[in-house]
Amino acid sequence: MEKFNTFIFERFDFNKTDLVAKFYYSFDNWKEIFEEVIDFKSAFFNIPKNSLFLEGEGLIILNNFLFNLHIALWISYYKLFPTEILEVKSWFLDEEQILFWEKFYRNWLGEFFIKNYIDFSELINFKNIWKVPNIEELNLINNYINADGQQGGFSPLQEKKLLLWWGWKDSIASYSLLNSPSIWKREGARGWVDFDLFVFWKIDDIKKNTAEIAEKEILLVKRQLSNNLFKLNQQWYYNWHVPITWIIAFITFVVSYLYWYSNIILSNEKSASEENTTWKWLKINHQYSKSIEFESDLNKYLEKYLSKKINYFSLLRGMYEYKIAKIFSEEKKFFNTFSSCNRNFKINKEGQTQGTTPTENSRGESCIHPENNLWCCECEKCCFVFLMLSVNLDEKELVKIFWENLFNKISLEKTFKELIWLENHKPFECVWTYEESLLSAKKTIKKWFSWKILENLKQDIFNKCDEKTEENLEKKLLKTSWEDNIPDTFSKILN
Repeated sequence: MEKFNTFIFERFDFNKTDLVAKFYYSFDNWKEIFEEVIDFKSAFFNIPKNSLFLEGEGLIILNNFLFNLHIALWISYYKLFPTEILEVKSWFLDEEQILFWEKFYRNWLGEFFIKNYIDFSELINFKNIWKVPNIEELNLINNYINADGQQGGFSPLQEKKLLLWWGWKDSIASYSLLNSPSIWKREGARGWVDFDLFVFWKIDDIKKNTAEIAEKEILLVKRQLSNNLFKLNQQWYYNWHVPITWIIAFITFVVSYLYWYSNIILSNEKSASEENTTWKWLKINHQYSKSIEFESDLNKYLEKYLSKKINYFSLLRGMYEYKIAKIFSEEKKFFNTFSSCNRNFKINKEGQTQGTTPTENSRGESCIHPENNLWCCECEKCCFVFLMLSVNLDEKELVKIFWENLFNKISLEKTFKELIWLENHKPFECVWTYEESLLSAKKTIKKWFSWKILENLKQDIFNKCDEKTEENLEKKLLKTSWEDNIPDTFSKILN
């Protein structure tokens, strides 16, 4: 494994006819080169006929969105070998921007550092090659931002809504809230909450089938990772998952400009803000890019450097997973098509997500259950969702979803202990808080005492959660708080 000193943001290109952007990176002045391709052309959605925002000054505005996306996409390649210096050639970052990017990457990479025993104290230092930006271009961009994107024939950003779609329980819960007949009646027309679905990278069977049930078309933006990434992965360079929510955020900002969306709706919950553990002085949160801290920082950045007209928010931000599970449990039409098992979304050697195709991961483990192409029934996410749904569904419904009762698989006892924090810290996964796990386990035990793992854990759970604690937790976890970035027009949906 060759060592590198500098990671370089080389340049990016955009073809306004094909709507294809290419982003270039390197280590140590082209020792290793990476080209990533993002295709913004949609099969079902057309960019508005007024194309002035892809010409002249409008193209300069678009390039600002693409430059920020260039800075966001780099993490897939940087994590191969983290370097001290990050050299920016493609444009210019001011001091406040640099602080924003450095804070995010140190927080998100914390899990990567701790798992690989990397001293991060000297890493991630941005360096501009341009000593000053092009003043004329900078003034044009600032005028666009401060005019709310409404002047000069640029993209007007209409009041259109785009819901990030995974086909998971959370995005389905957001769909349920946005699609509620009571909202149509209250606002006078279904069109008030009309929205489109957004998918990044690839439409797998889970996203496709759940979208068909939702009776919605998908706006797809396709991604092609650099082949050199997979070549170097085979040479024992570092490998780790990437903050896909973070990358999608900057993808959707470009989509907002191209397709005129002003509302980007996510389904990140309150539970995502809780850290997994602390290492040195850094709080380690596997879901940092889904946290309220990150979302708030990103909105400040968005308003100052990209557009004041775009609303980026999570509709579920004020809810715990416990309440989201209750909402989702009413959407029974999705039960046979949804999944939250991450092994469905492993990336293969060709750089494509695997979807629900039967395959093995790098350790030779089956990525799906032999009788079920949606759940592996072995990982932390499967255990988490099973525990979450067990409060609201009966055993017959659970087995119909998972094909087996996971509480009867003794091999999963350690995983359930970690979820309930009876052992170690909670898993480095997108799972809920300790209190939610404890309450769900207690309520499930009261329903289904005979299930093997619950029998084994009963005494520990009851010791931690007596009747008074259970009552207080129930009130707390079903309450919707208002620490969020939700626009006032959407808050009424939650009332």
